Amino acid sequence: MDYTDIRKLAIEFSGLSGMDDTYTFYYDETNNSRKFRITEKDFNSSKDEDFVIGGLVYEGENRQFSLDKLFQSFKLQSNVKEIKRQHIAPGKTFLECVKSPKLQLLLKWIIENEVYVHFMAMNNLYFGIVDIIDSLVDDTKFSMLPPDYINLMKNTLYKYINADIDYIHSVFLKYNYPNIQSDNVQPFCEDFIAWIENINVENEQEDFGLESVRQLLKASQKKENLCFLSNNEDLILMDGYESLYIEPIYMFPYSQHIFDEEVEIINKLKAFPISIDNQILRNYVFVKSESNQWIQLSDVIIGLLGKLFLYANSKSNSEIINETIRLNDMQRENISLLKSLIEKSERKCLAFIHFTANFYEIEKVKIILSMK
Repeated sequence: MDYTDIRKLAIEFSGLSGMDDTYTFYYDETNNSRKFRITEKDFNSSKDEDFVIGGLVYEGENRQFSLDKLFQSFKLQSNVKEIKRQHIAPGKTFLECVKSPKLQLLLKWIIENEVYVHFMAMNNLYFGIVDIIDSLVDDTKFSMLPPDYINLMKNTLYKYINADIDYIHSVFLKYNYPNIQSDNVQPFCEDFIAWIENINVENEQEDFGLESVRQLLKASQKKENLCFLSNNEDLILMDGYESLYIEPIYMFPYSQHIFDEEVEIINKLKAFPISIDNQILRNYVFVKSESNQWIQLSDVIIGLLGKLFLYANSKSNSEIINETIRLNDMQRENISLLKSLIEKSERKCLAFIHFTANFYEIEKVKIILSMK
């Protein structure tokens, strides 16, 4: 597939620069459930775990770094053949991970050596429910609403769906969401209208957002179908992450992309080559992580970010504030270093940092990274 026009639109829409520069990207991923689907009682993986792909990136090609010296400084046991997140930042939670002196060594080394972080984070539940709003506004006068208004509806709907997930899960099961048949459009809309009418909203802005959704649902009850919620596979909210592998390849066509080996993605790229200006791109390779130190370091960073986003998704603002007040000096230093690295990377290239997430998650991430 040729991505020339898609790339051009993305650059113009997001005001990106430096996309023709030469970088060397390394990738690993975390929370790769392959698909995110609704099961009889829950989901096949935690709704609070974002899929994250990315790692480390530096400007140019074939730059020399003292990686062996860095690895020696970790003082790991001799039987460790491949570094993983748990070797450098052990712990089940983000706050446990940032207690590690080894993590401090790594973050300082990355910053001092002009290396950057890049990542794409996908909130599966948010991705799975935004099609509700897109379907309600499609082919109506509301499709011309400002993006901020559309995003307000999406984010407010996500917040209250997430807060009442047990009930919404039952509605999704009832209608085989996101594959709603034409004779179920009206009852699906009615169930959501009744649910919204019983919500106690927290502020006027959210009240406005939810009331807008309610009015759109009322106007959509007579539709034959909800365009983005039909002709889909029953109960599959996300059927694969290959687009997140493909996007950086065509967005940075003059850069090199080195991925951790992923057979399913390799096969898809063989079947559907990526082109720019009708020229097939060959700017990527897949390698075994045990043979590549950069991918091992990317595993550490992406694993840490996965823990960060899980912490943000599973805690309230007040819980985060209360817990971060009690951090020790090492935790504070590591969080400060992580924040500096992300900000430095975003200044280098806006496209290095890419969220498909909701306002509330991003707000909580900012609270965590900005603690004093």
